Amino acid sequence: MNIKQMKGALSKFRAADVSIIKDDAMRAKAQKLQAKQKGFTLLELLIVITLLATLATAALVAYNGIGETASDTAAANNLLAAQSALNNYRAIESGYPNQWDNLANVDGDDLTDASGAVVANTNGELLAPETLAFFGQWEPSVEVGDNVLRRVAIALNAVGIDELQQIDVNGVIPAGIIPNLVFNESGGHTASELEFEVEGAGNVEVEWAETEITAGTSIAFSIIPSHGVDDTGTSLGCVADGVQISDSRFNRNATDFPAPTDSSVLNLINDAISQGECTLVLALGYGKDVPGTTLGSKVEIAQVPTLGTDNVNPANHYARAIALFQVASDTSENGIIEPNEVFKKARLIGIVDPEGRMIDQVLFGANQEG
Repeated sequence: MNIKQMKGALSKFRAADVSIIKDDAMRAKAQKLQAKQKGFTLLELLIVITLLATLATAALVAYNGIGETASDTAAANNLLAAQSALNNYRAIESGYPNQWDNLANVDGDDLTDASGAVVANTNGELLAPETLAFFGQWEPSVEVGDNVLRRVAIALNAVGIDELQQIDVNGVIPAGIIPNLVFNESGGHTASELEFEVEGAGNVEVEWAETEITAGTSIAFSIIPSHGVDDTGTSLGCVADGVQISDSRFNRNATDFPAPTDSSVLNLINDAISQGECTLVLALGYGKDVPGTTLGSKVEIAQVPTLGTDNVNPANHYARAIALFQVASDTSENGIIEPNEVFKKARLIGIVDPEGRMIDQVLFGANQEG
């Protein structure tokens, strides 16, 4: 953006009606910046650009021809706000906030019912059916020496992530717990932190609730399942640390949710991932504890959005934005992710809603009935 474009953007911003911004903190920030008479700092310019994008999206979704319902309209605005906040944080801090919500259980095993659906409490499921059908989990074992898990820990640590909020598989989550707060350990139930760091000898040390996990024990990360194919279209699957992730969805009902035959859903989210590519993409909830890790930084995040949609009610199910971090890709194209194919740094490739939809899909009603 050149000087002329910046001046034009500032002129549009000062003339914009910021009263349509629903978020109180963001609206107050916009009003304060509009009143500023002198020059803007680089950080303030980034905020202005973010606010202009938010206002543009708010105007777009208000257009009568789109036909979105109120829940999906709010979800689109919140997705945009989440993406902008993370992009700004990355630009200034060269990394990402910490303590994301890991939607899988600690060891990938039950808190589930007979269909494989993750059970939150006596009143039903933590994850909505749409979430269960789209996302899945990778269950590597903690082992000594070089492996994919160790390299993934390095890739996440390199961008500031070494703790995930997670549910204890052996615990019972009481009825009445707010779904969006289930992963917060101060909520009075059995959630805690899964911590992982690389030791001096090169091994990865993993702790659950400040207790080290022993070698040979499996842990779980929430992901988007991936499926590789060769040049002839023959299935290669997708394996990382000996674990098949090509059909590792939470809801394993093959009748209602057939196994994917390629990675087209990931290709749609980010075109850098090919449809036939075996890749490892972690799907981490943008949860309540993320803002706390930004305190004292140059770009503090005040709050995270609730992301209820037409199909996901925050009163009943987990309803947050889901950040997608690509950590590895099968460059040898044999359907197996090797340690040397893990990235040095995790890459944020997109943010989706609890149904796995990008902002374009939410805006234009990709999942509307009829």
